[in-house]
Amino acid sequence: MLGQPHDFAKYYYENGADELFFQDVVASLYGRNSMAEIIQKTANEIFIPLTVGGGIRTIENINRVMH
Repeated sequence: MLGQPHDFAKYYYENGADELFFQDVVASLYGRNSMAEIIQKTANEIFIPLTVGGGIRTIENINRVMH
């Protein structure tokens, strides 16, 4: 692994990014939704819009990522 996604997000935020996009392009292929923890950690450290795609298929998935 190259690093933690929330650490990269914080770096981009501190250097002027005004939005971040997280995409798990193989989530549906493998039937997973591993973005919740990454999104939660990121949202606790930065304060810009986050767009998330991949693996979110149900209202429960959305609620898990949003809380």
